[in-house]
Amino acid sequence: MKKKILYIALAIIFISALIVTAVVGLKVDLYYTEGYTVTFTVDKKITEEEIKDIAKEVFGDKEILVQRVELFQDSSLIKTKDEITQEQVQTLCDKLNEKYGVELSPTDNFTVEYSSNIRLRNVIEPYVIPIGLSTLLIVGYYAIRYKGIRKMLGLLKYLIIVEGLLYSVYALCRVPVNELTMPIALFAYGAIVSVYTAICELSMDTRKGKKEKDKPE
Repeated sequence: MKKKILYIALAIIFISALIVTAVVGLKVDLYYTEGYTVTFTVDKKITEEEIKDIAKEVFGDKEILVQRVELFQDSSLIKTKDEITQEQVQTLCDKLNEKYGVELSPTDNFTVEYSSNIRLRNVIEPYVIPIGLSTLLIVGYYAIRYKGIRKMLGLLKYLIIVEGLLYSVYALCRVPVNELTMPIALFAYGAIVSVYTAICELSMDTRKGKKEKDKPE
């Protein structure tokens, strides 16, 4: 009875998440939405925190995204939803010059570009085939290792439940989808496979030990 209630509750959550997604879509981080970026190179080592502090002074309370774009840690980009004006570029240039003791030019050292929306489908697509093949291999191993489909179906059930709950959190709680979303989903996938496999192995060892114990001497 308790299991039925749990499955009904999960079904309601999953259906609600699908309805919300169909009506308003998933909330996405600024990383994936359209906006404007200003890219620059300081020629000195910079940190994201330093650039974030400067960006807040330039763009105020607007939502911003700051990222380093070079391995040498001397280049960065700032992204915002609103169009970046020449006045803001000039202010940013002045503050960087003051902070790092350089002589940057707003016309020569700064590039302002418009970036369009990134489709979530394009983010997910690279993972579909690898995860699909991995799942097929894993369930095939389960069918052979545990001699049947019971454990295999159990694994698939828990994968669907955990990944479905993760998706529901993003949809219902309006958690922004960002560059960490897929790594989190992959971590959850690996954790479920590892934990469930360990439980199955422990169960198998326990049964074997019991059988050996019950054998007549």
